[in-house]
This record gives sequence, C-alpha cells and structure tokens, in this order.
Amino acid sequence: MSPSATPHMVELPNSVHQLPTGSKAMRRTNGQRWIELTLGVKRSADLPDLSDLDDKLPKARKYMTRDKLESQYGSDPKAIKSIEDFAKAHKLVVTRNEPAAARLGIAGTVDDVSDAFGVTLFDYSHPHLGDFHARTGPVHIPAEVGDAITGVFGLNNHRVLRRSRHSARAAAPDFASSVRHWFVPTELGAIYKFPQIDASKQCIGLLEFGGGVETPDVAAYFSKIGVPAPEVAVIAVDGVSTNPADDPESTGEVMLDVDVAGALGGGAKIATYFSTFDEKGLVDCLAKVVSDSVNDPSVVSISWGWDENQAFNNSGVIWSPAAIDHCNHSFLAAAHLGITFCVSTGDDGSEAQMQDGRAHVNFPATSPYVLAVGGTTLHARANARKQVQITEAVWNDGPGSGTGGGVSDITPAPAWQKGIVPKSINPRHFAGRAIPDVAANADPATGYLTMSGGKLGIVGGTSASAPLWASLIARINAALGARSGNFNALLYSKFGPAGVLRDITVGNNDTGGLLGGQYKAGPGWDACTGWGVPDGGKLLVALQGGPAS
Repeated sequence: MSPSATPHMVELPNSVHQLPTGSKAMRRTNGQRWIELTLGVKRSADLPDLSDLDDKLPKARKYMTRDKLESQYGSDPKAIKSIEDFAKAHKLVVTRNEPAAARLGIAGTVDDVSDAFGVTLFDYSHPHLGDFHARTGPVHIPAEVGDAITGVFGLNNHRVLRRSRHSARAAAPDFASSVRHWFVPTELGAIYKFPQIDASKQCIGLLEFGGGVETPDVAAYFSKIGVPAPEVAVIAVDGVSTNPADDPESTGEVMLDVDVAGALGGGAKIATYFSTFDEKGLVDCLAKVVSDSVNDPSVVSISWGWDENQAFNNSGVIWSPAAIDHCNHSFLAAAHLGITFCVSTGDDGSEAQMQDGRAHVNFPATSPYVLAVGGTTLHARANARKQVQITEAVWNDGPGSGTGGGVSDITPAPAWQKGIVPKSINPRHFAGRAIPDVAANADPATGYLTMSGGKLGIVGGTSASAPLWASLIARINAALGARSGNFNALLYSKFGPAGVLRDITVGNNDTGGLLGGQYKAGPGWDACTGWGVPDGGKLLVALQGGPAS
C-alpha cells in the first residue's frame, strides 16, 4: 500500500502504473501545485456490444442519440453524488461533468489529491519523454466510492502519444520537374476513385496533441491547389494552447491533417480537437468527441499512438491498463453514435523501433472499435495513351521507416477477425486484435503536398493515410445519407473477401530485418496493408447494398 493510503482505502482495479525505464526522480512534486484529474464514472448500465449493428448496412442501422447514450448508459447519478461528496470531503472541486462519456473532472492541490487517492507524486525527467509528474503503484480510494470511480487520469502526465519523424517536412517540391513521385492530395482522390459528391453537410474530426491551425496557410494552400478552403473549427479541450507558434513541429502535423482532409473531404467541415499528449489528454479528447453535439463529426482521424506494451523490452509500460480500457469504452460509445474512427498504425514497421526481436503494435490502432489504417508506396505514371499505370506495394524504406502492422499481445481478436488473421509471432502466440484493416499511400518518398510555416513541402506517413480514409468515409456518408459507423465486421465477413478494396500483395513491414520478414503482404488480409487500399466507388456500392454486401 502506498505511504499515502490508509487502511479504509481499497485498491482501484487496473490502476497500477510503472515508470518508463530511464525516468529520473528529481524532487517531490510541490504540494501546493494545482492539478486537475479526470475520473471515469460508473455507468447506469454497461454499454452493449455492437452485435446488433455489425451485420447491418448503414441505412438499416439504428444508432443511439446522445440523449439516449446519456440517459440510459451515462454516468450513474448515485455514483456522481458519492464522488461529489468524496471530493468535498478532501477539499477537491468538481470542474466538469460529462455524463454521456461517463467522466468527471476534479481539481485540487497536489497534497489534497495525494491524500484523496493514496498516492505520492514526484517530478521526473526522461531523455525521450521530457519532464513530468507521476506516481507508481496503484491508486487507492475510500471504500464508499470503490464502485463509483472506474479510473483516475492525470496523476501521470508523461507522453503516451507521438507521431513519427516521417511526418516531418521534406525539401520544397519541384513543380517544374517532368517526373515527380509526390501527389497533390486531390490526385489521390482520383487514383483511389473517391465518389464525386458534395459532403458539405459532413464534419470530419481530427484529434491533435500539440500545435495549432495556421489560418493564413490554410487559405494559401487551398488557393494553390484550386480547392475551396474548408471551414475549420478549433476546439481546445481543457483549455490547452492552440497557438501554432508554441509547438511548430506539432503544428506541421496538424496542417498535414487539415490539408489532406480539406482537399479530399468534398467540402466537409473540419473540427480539430486539441488536448495534451498524456493519458488524460486522450481520455478527455475522446470524451469531448462523444459529447460534441455542436460539430457532431461522422468520422474522426487520429494520427497519434504508441506501442501498446513495452514490458517485453523492460522499458516500462507507456500505457496503463485503465487508460486502454477507458479509451476503448469511448470508442465503443462513439461507434454507437455512428462515428467512424480512422487510426494510423504508425510509421515504425512491425517492431515499432523496439529492436528487441519481437513484434510490436501501437494503441489506439489496436482498439477493436476503430478502423486501423496502414501505409503503402504508390507510383502512378501516365503511358503514351495517357492511361494511368499504378504500382503499389507495402511501405518499407528500411529501419524505422515503414507501415506499422501486426498482432496485439494484450487485446483479444474480435469475433469478426477469428479464422482470418494469424496469431502473434511473439513467444506466447497470443490470438490478438490484428492491424491494419485497410491502407493507403504513406511513403514520404511518394508523399503529399502540404503547407506549414508558410512553406510547401512533401510529407508522408500513416499520419496522412488516416485522414485520407476519413475523407473517403465522409464522402460515402454524404452519398449514403447515413453514417457508415464501425463497419469492420462487414469488411472482414463480406467486403474484404469480395475484393471491394484493391489488394496489395507485394512487400513486408519488417523494416529492420530482425523478424525474418514474417509479416508479408499476400492475397487477402495481411498485417501490412489489411484488406488493401481504397476503391471508393466499390466501397460505396457495397455499403449501399450492392453485390459485395
């Protein structure tokens, strides 16, 4: 038991936290420092699974409303009352209540928070994660709120989300060259046969964890490519900074998302949600999407993540079990609202740069309630008859530069993957959630024209292929007049085997060559490009109920 815990306290399940290896304790955290936490709250009833939706086409689905989500499955009023009493008794204040997402915000001094949750906070430094505060071991809470609180986030604020350096901006593009390998995003819309449809009534959500939107560059970029600039809403979750100048590197990533989604989204509005890059930041950002009835995105792109489980490498665990569980519940709630989440699988190959002789995959791409998006290398050339010839393979440019993909070692394979995907190649051979589900162009060498800092550049990574897929789904939703939602079960049972997507059969994602190339592309699903890259027309027909459905 923590020195701050008392005998009347009980241990909160899944709350054990380990420090990432390399963390150096600097000092005990200032007891008078103000700190805000997010608490998971017991729901009035457990969220149902997606079995009533899985086998239905979008127009036949009956999604929940936010009102129903809140009234039938939101925070238990008794749990809220007991937490409010607990907070008052420990001199903490309730800062926000998000019943649909089953979350409460509370705040107080470090001393009062430590007393309330039986923890001791220290300030740490880390060569890769920077400075942060954290506690180790489990959280303890009074027995009277033992059933009311399902998670506590914010006691540790080290980074759990990153985007690969392959999203960094490259040299200025050469427009004068007669041969180029990069693409204006609209060109990819043509190659991937996006439906030509007005999607102006749709909203695409983008989750961002640093930086901001460069409004002048948005106007300049879309003028350059000849596409009307999209409406871009900026939502600062928990009041975080959205000043582009505060974090230029992250701003470049934000602008990649905005440029790709705006160029390919068919006029859809874009809602950018900004939060911090720790567990609390992702938990809060997802809660905001679930409760956001103003912007109401029908599809959301996330180009951030990190290895789900680094314990094999003795490097500490980045994600806590409670954070993964709570994020999965938010993804499930979003699926019941008809929201599709497109999540990049990462740019570090099948090892995620761990280099420990084992395969690794990133969360949140491994959530069973998201569409995991991998990456390819795409070349398109016109022949003498002006016909476009396309060659596409798994993106693998060598160590630390290739599409993520593989099999989870902690999240079980969903029912719709059983009998289709292999077990993990790691020693336990766990039958886990396999990724990706789909893919698109991601290689920086065949990257996307974007703008940030007043300069055009070519960028790549699955950070680009995820918003590309989100844009396609926004267009399909507009054409359907209905939300696609989570259609993974249909993808695996019908669409994939029927060839609705264009299969990629060449390459592997063993970028370091340390795994013997065990995840290889081939006919059908594979752990490099999933079922393949878009054929937007075929996917629309399938979701409408055409032959492939």
